[in-house]
Amino acid sequence: MGEQGLGQCAGNIAPCLVVVKLKVVTVLPYRMVLCMNTHSSLQRRADSGSIEHIRLDAALERFHPQVECEMRRVLERADGNAALHPFYGQMAYHLGWVDEQLQPARLPPGKLLRPALLLWACALASAATSADEVEREQCHQQALPVAAAVEFVHNFSLIHDDIEDRDEWRRHRRTVWTVWGEAQGINTGDAMVFLARLALWEVFKRGVTSDLAVQLARILDRTCLVLCEGQYLDLSFEASATVTPEMYLDMITRKTAALMRAATEMGARVGAPEVEETIAALAEFGEELGIAFQLRDDLLGIWARSAQVGKTAAGDLRRKKMSFPVIHALAHAAPHVRERMHAIYAQPGPATDEQILILLDMLNATASYEWCHKVLARHCAKARTALARVCAHSSSTATAEPTTALEAVLDFVTGSAYQNGSPHYLALPL
Repeated sequence: MGEQGLGQCAGNIAPCLVVVKLKVVTVLPYRMVLCMNTHSSLQRRADSGSIEHIRLDAALERFHPQVECEMRRVLERADGNAALHPFYGQMAYHLGWVDEQLQPARLPPGKLLRPALLLWACALASAATSADEVEREQCHQQALPVAAAVEFVHNFSLIHDDIEDRDEWRRHRRTVWTVWGEAQGINTGDAMVFLARLALWEVFKRGVTSDLAVQLARILDRTCLVLCEGQYLDLSFEASATVTPEMYLDMITRKTAALMRAATEMGARVGAPEVEETIAALAEFGEELGIAFQLRDDLLGIWARSAQVGKTAAGDLRRKKMSFPVIHALAHAAPHVRERMHAIYAQPGPATDEQILILLDMLNATASYEWCHKVLARHCAKARTALARVCAHSSSTATAEPTTALEAVLDFVTGSAYQNGSPHYLALPL
């Protein structure tokens, strides 16, 4: 390749080393050799026009190649039967590694936000409790399989969400169920849960103790159940006219925030397994961030343009989802306006273009966008307070980088959704 720093993902090579210079060489559909300069994000993103965007990209891209290597390795080991190659190919397609013909491709994979949160939480926890650089690097290597497991769980939920919500596009390409059908989509999503477990058990090869491995597995399993609880509540809200803001926040705490909490908690447990105060603070950080992130997604689901996030514009209104802005509008609209909104939502089928315009006018009249963003900012502030507790009693300079990275995520979630008094989004398919 003519470049230094080759990171190999194929075969049984471990650990995965990824540094210096971007190149991608296809070997097989999900056996790829990656070589990435993880420190050049600022230069590559200098034309984005936003400091928040630049800082977030730098924070997320830092570990992206390493996590992808872990995930490819797990999928490669599972795919040992030629007859099952199309089955695993559907997973690779969803992850952006192959196209619809299962040929090697580099499609938008998402930002791997949750693995990044896990690894930065691990880095912060270990830096706050240990001055030994070698020990901190060992913690990072131990956390990589856990990060891969979390990303597999996230993608299982996305595949199922796409089916349940009838979404035909994700990350600017057709969803799995639209390409291969609902039944195959359900099966593919199910399989990713078990790939997550296989990925997690790789921690034994990195020197993680049995007690810690069991703790991590318990957190992951419990989180999968809580995700399903949240999805149940979300689906049930679509047929309910009495959803309150409190009910909605409980639902998103389960559906969205639970996995982010699990990510930061598991990262902290690997980085500082015996420091419960640090673990609790980072778990709280992940949960508060997750709530804010879902509120941001609710704003995107109504006001973002399709080209920005790979979703249908006003898609949540067309599907008549009871999202946070809608719940606020119903609570604060005049009685005759509320009755009209209920009438639109009660009609069978998706909302028409004319009905969507009516709903948007109602949301604007009740300042539902502004209210939703205020709640979002409040949860970001709680997350920032929790993050500050981690470093409150540490004088280590090694905490600076992971703290800055986690703050970058908060800054983006808070700042990207609202600028100059009107909705504004920086496109990131997280």
